[in-house]
Amino acid sequence: MNKKYNTSTFEYERRKTHEVKVGDVGIGGSNPIRVQSMTNADTKDVESTIRQIRELQEIGSELVRLTVPTSQDAEALPLIRKRMRDENLTVPLVADIHFTPSIALKAVEYVEKVRINPGNFADRKKFAILEYTDKEYNLELERIAETFLPLVKRAQELGVAMRIGTNHGSLSDRIMNRFGDTPEGMVESALEFIRIAESISYKDIIVSMKASNTQIMIQAYRLLAARFLELNMTYPLHLGVTEAGDGKDGRIKSALGIGSLLDDGLGDTIRVSLTEDPVLEIPVAKIIVEKYNKILIQNLESQFLTSRHPSSIVSSDLEKPLHWNATYKEFRDPFEYSRFYAKPIQLNKTTKLGEENPIRVEVDCSNVKLNFEKEISELFLKAAPLSILPESLHFKIRNETILKELSILRNKDIIPASFSFLLEGEMANQVHDYLSDLISFDKWVTYYPHFANEEEKEIFLGAISSFHKEGKCIEWILKASDFPRMNGILSDIQKFAISNSIFSLESNDLIRDYRKLCTHLSNYDYPIALTSIHSNHEEALYEASIGLGGLLIDGIGDLIRIHFPGELFEELSLSYDILQGSRLRLTKTEYISCPSCGRTQFDLQDTTARIKKRTNHLIGVKIAVMGCIVNGPGEMADADFGYVGAAPGKVHLYKGKEIIMKNVPEEIADEKLIELIKDNNMWVDAKIISSEM
Repeated sequence: MNKKYNTSTFEYERRKTHEVKVGDVGIGGSNPIRVQSMTNADTKDVESTIRQIRELQEIGSELVRLTVPTSQDAEALPLIRKRMRDENLTVPLVADIHFTPSIALKAVEYVEKVRINPGNFADRKKFAILEYTDKEYNLELERIAETFLPLVKRAQELGVAMRIGTNHGSLSDRIMNRFGDTPEGMVESALEFIRIAESISYKDIIVSMKASNTQIMIQAYRLLAARFLELNMTYPLHLGVTEAGDGKDGRIKSALGIGSLLDDGLGDTIRVSLTEDPVLEIPVAKIIVEKYNKILIQNLESQFLTSRHPSSIVSSDLEKPLHWNATYKEFRDPFEYSRFYAKPIQLNKTTKLGEENPIRVEVDCSNVKLNFEKEISELFLKAAPLSILPESLHFKIRNETILKELSILRNKDIIPASFSFLLEGEMANQVHDYLSDLISFDKWVTYYPHFANEEEKEIFLGAISSFHKEGKCIEWILKASDFPRMNGILSDIQKFAISNSIFSLESNDLIRDYRKLCTHLSNYDYPIALTSIHSNHEEALYEASIGLGGLLIDGIGDLIRIHFPGELFEELSLSYDILQGSRLRLTKTEYISCPSCGRTQFDLQDTTARIKKRTNHLIGVKIAVMGCIVNGPGEMADADFGYVGAAPGKVHLYKGKEIIMKNVPEEIADEKLIELIKDNNMWVDAKIISSEM
């Protein structure tokens, strides 16, 4: 199919949609990207629900979603509405419906939007039919239309919006049998319901494609946007990584999944799903959307000024005239992960880069000013028990003192990582004077200079070539302004036979500039280093997760290096956490935990923390902690084990998608989960792991 899912993947332009009104809040069109959250109180508990609605409105949630699983919950809605009027709470409400169309028809009377899941609104996962004929499939669609249309008609009469929210883990058996557990199945599931709604000209619809796996989530949204382009549909998109988890991991997964799609121009409202107090989701969501809403404001100001003064132009940092991308063509399959090929390069005696080797982690040691051996030894001691050792160390050499200390340390051969260096200041202009000391290093990082003449080029590239002939690597740092001379740069590198070359970028527009770099390198097989520099840890967490994480999902990158002021260990752990969040290199237990809502059968935050404490040493094992059976079996689609609330005080335990133990008393469920992991030979004692480091 057509690989195009937006105007351009090389320049920022937000996807054009029609506006959908949710109460007085416009979503899509020329509106800012809206942020929203969901209460986790029992909806029948009106007092607690009102308290959370108030807290969310005060912190800036522009919509608030409530779970409405039963008739009793639906009956609480008019009481909640009255209390909201009494307290002047004006935030629009969204009713979250699973399984029961009759409850949706009750809820639609009291809310501004209804969310339905096409996988379970009128369908069940029965797998009674293994393969549908076209006739059987169409009969099923007719049955679904009969069930769904009464809700659509009532929403249309009331002016209530709707979200058709597909979840990766809860596709119907009909969709699963025809399309499989795939992004394509997710998209077709939503399109079926959209077509039914359009049959009576109802278009107040917002669409979502949620998954806990960021790769699947991103691929599904891109595929949906591509199908919308083909079908001339302009529905706004609601973005979210479902069951992202808590703490740093939950924020990284959310920034990676949501942020990289926003950076592609996709998305009109977002919800960050954290296993924490709902009010903590909104500040995270605001950070993720901030840059893109600023661009929107700049563009609206530009349009206003241009309409009044046609000669004046105001442009954002990311948005450039569309003719800039005329030479860039799509080189990826945006709907399926495939790594951008790079030949293998020996980074040091034990570590290779590129091809099918793991994406390597390099720590920028620029923060170290004195006593490199002490600082680096402490880094390794701290990292070893967590299985996140640095594979390369990068140094900025500003003077001879630093060079001497690092040379002595390198020659001791006590640090099991490659040494990379960048010469700064006068050192960079006197490379021949220091070449004998630099030979002990493994990788030379340098900008590609603008040479005054051929003699200057010969001297510089001659020194680089001498270093390279010792079996060393060269990393070329480029800027977007270097792209017009890329043919010349690549020709020079080939002329001097510098085959062990790696390319990186210095950029404020990481995703688009690295994509452009890849088009220049598409006929070559050089590895790519993903690098980013930030002013503090929080900025790095969000910006690197979006930029580097988005590129990793694109299949771009053979090494990552993140720098910000602070401890070396923070740089190291963030790099590995982004690789974990992109599902490209698992170095710890992967947790899939829902954000909690009124359906939850136990204290999700305490339970998740308790299970993490017992299992956080199981590298690569994926464990889902789900509050109820609505999201449980579905949203833990690719987990190895599942801990799912079945009823108050009762837990179902799963191996993959198969239920193994039913209604386990909560007080023994943790032990039974560990027994299940042991029975499947995926348990390792924590003390054994520590002793092997």
